[in-house]
Amino acid sequence: MSLRMRTCCPVLACLVALNGGVGAEVQVFPRERWQVATPASQGIDSQRLQTALGYLHAHAGGVGTDEMVVVRDGFLIWRGPAAENVHEIYSCTKTFTSTVLGLLATNRLLDVDDCAVSYLPALDDEYPEYAFIRLRDLASMTSGYDGAMSDGWQFYTTDPNRHLEHVLSYTKPGPPMFKAGTSFKYHDPAVHLLGYILTKAAKQPLQEVFTRRVAEPIGMKHFSWSDYGLRDGVLFNNPAGTPGKSQGGVRSNALDLARYGLLYLNRGRWDDKQILDPSFVAQATSNQVPATLKTPHFDLTGRYGFFWWTNDVRADGTRPWPAAPPRTFAAHGAGRNFIFVVPEWRLVLLRLSPEPPSNTVAGTVSEAVWNQFFTYLQPAVTR
Repeated sequence: MSLRMRTCCPVLACLVALNGGVGAEVQVFPRERWQVATPASQGIDSQRLQTALGYLHAHAGGVGTDEMVVVRDGFLIWRGPAAENVHEIYSCTKTFTSTVLGLLATNRLLDVDDCAVSYLPALDDEYPEYAFIRLRDLASMTSGYDGAMSDGWQFYTTDPNRHLEHVLSYTKPGPPMFKAGTSFKYHDPAVHLLGYILTKAAKQPLQEVFTRRVAEPIGMKHFSWSDYGLRDGVLFNNPAGTPGKSQGGVRSNALDLARYGLLYLNRGRWDDKQILDPSFVAQATSNQVPATLKTPHFDLTGRYGFFWWTNDVRADGTRPWPAAPPRTFAAHGAGRNFIFVVPEWRLVLLRLSPEPPSNTVAGTVSEAVWNQFFTYLQPAVTR
């Protein structure tokens, strides 16, 4: 993608891994409702699918697979009994923010290689290192940016007002953690900074951009996005899904979110309309963080796109979900909310659960569980 508006910083290596042509484009799209088909009619062995789903239901915690949806080639082939339940999806929201980045880049309002100081000139006043942060660095958690008050998680349940104070300070620069592009940290302040920039560039809320350009065209009926009120006269939506009082980012349900996954499965095309630039989809859903980077933090090097978790190869030569195809990617929120897209199998898998977020691993579905699920699912795909 080369949608440049300006150049403001030294050229840094751009690691763009474009998805190949594996898997046919989808030709069937839901209208008012999903078109329902049997698994067998869409090349999925019903009994083996049930085995995979049964395993996940028993090991995923929360509501199991009650809010799960399985889509093949645009057909709804399986749904749980609570697939219409609407709730927050927390950090899955981050991919909605990067989607807005792609929309604005497609409109040439900005470019992913633009530097953040082009939109926030005071960003590097106190910390010169911030002059070199590109939008792609913010979207891949490699910017090194930190907010004035970095982490208010410990106040989430004990002091919500103080927690909110921390979150609202995320767009006020604090000391950098590292030089842009040299390390990785999964960190909400960088997402808030990107969301703030996108809101300024669009001159409208993230929700408004996404609703008009994506949610309405693809038929998402249940879609809302929590906000922090006006910022510079424009509503500022929670770009990271950072939890808090009346917060949690995007609210939707599995059936509508499967439409979002189908849009990404189909490289940004919905029916006869190209909504997202396919080259942006390829960048966003493939690794943008070199596996060679060293980080002392939660390590997603080698397998992180523009807020999408990917199945690319890590420094040790392994993939996160070895039983899944290489191009599999996912949005991940609050441990138990997932949007999986599997291009090689032409599948979209939604697994949601409404538990409040936790800063411990106790509330998550481990990657080992997901890998075992894919181990059971693989022989179910017969064509």
